[in-house]
Amino acid sequence: MNSLEAGNSEVRSLVQRSHEVNNESRAQRRLKAQSRGRNINLDEYREEVTEKENKTLINLCKTGKIDVNHLKRLSKAFTVRCHSEQFLNEDGCLHALVGLLSGSDWNKQILALYCLANLTGQDLKAQQIARSAGPYLITLVSGSNTQLMELACSVLVNLTQSKDEGALSVLINQEVVPSLIQLSHHSRPNLQELSYQTLYNLLTHTNLEGETLNLLCQEATASLNRRSPVHLLWVLFSLSSNQMMHSALYTDDLLTSLLQIATYEIFQKCDSRPLIKVLTPIVRILGNLCAGPESVDVAIFLVRQPDLYAILTALLSTNYTSLCQETVWWLANIVNNENVRVQEEFVEMDLMEKLENPAIAAIARLDPYAVSN
Repeated sequence: MNSLEAGNSEVRSLVQRSHEVNNESRAQRRLKAQSRGRNINLDEYREEVTEKENKTLINLCKTGKIDVNHLKRLSKAFTVRCHSEQFLNEDGCLHALVGLLSGSDWNKQILALYCLANLTGQDLKAQQIARSAGPYLITLVSGSNTQLMELACSVLVNLTQSKDEGALSVLINQEVVPSLIQLSHHSRPNLQELSYQTLYNLLTHTNLEGETLNLLCQEATASLNRRSPVHLLWVLFSLSSNQMMHSALYTDDLLTSLLQIATYEIFQKCDSRPLIKVLTPIVRILGNLCAGPESVDVAIFLVRQPDLYAILTALLSTNYTSLCQETVWWLANIVNNENVRVQEEFVEMDLMEKLENPAIAAIARLDPYAVSN
């Protein structure tokens, strides 16, 4: 009986090892097949595209006969402005390229997005591209394929950096903002960053208003935490530049989060050098709120925070001139507040005496002639 059980055990062990070997072999063959199908040769991107080759690529794209290898070359061609102009001036080319976004060939979809990313980076006929590609880009951004979502959002980043107000209006009318807000909740940090970067561009170059602006303000304030994407801080800064939004922006939680991020950047992280791209929007947001309609409540809340003195002292003594200048402006908005309650709190917390020397030293560095001996 024991020998029979031992024999069965050996058979089971052999069968299991055989299955493992077969599964590993199948996995390797599948990986090789996928690699052959998706392999991108970098040499195809390094070689410059001649004018003759560009004309050939344009004709292939217009006739719908363009393949994956030609799309790689077309993407390279769009890194040159004159090639991009020639492509956009040809009737039917843009329509054919955009049509690949809705096709069933995944490789062509990806390469078409690479082409559009390079094309929009040239800032040519942005409104025309927005009209043609906008609906497809917004659809892809709202999809489930993370690679297509990332590339589509990269194209939108380039489009929203355009100086063409017509292109931005087209995208807003196509309801791009709700899709970007939805994308900002994605679990992948790179997609969050791209969505907030696009939203910041829209806020900077257009006049968002009404329900769209209120929705964006609510989502931005609710999403802020210590690990938030950098561009969320820039979105909040852009919102704080509109004093009509201060009542919606100002909450104790928002101010607490901003101070926590500043404290971490200055004192707690391993790298002793603070990230100026993180601290600059924080200082600007606080400076704007301290100069707006909610300035009294904001200033009193900040003055009562135990970390404010340490934060201001560190920022006033920083070697980053621009950040030092922003901090002086923020402090001036608190000190110059005409409300008696703010002045009393400032004096009661002994901040006037503590910050006098750091402020004078900072101002002297910024403008040696501003402080007399």
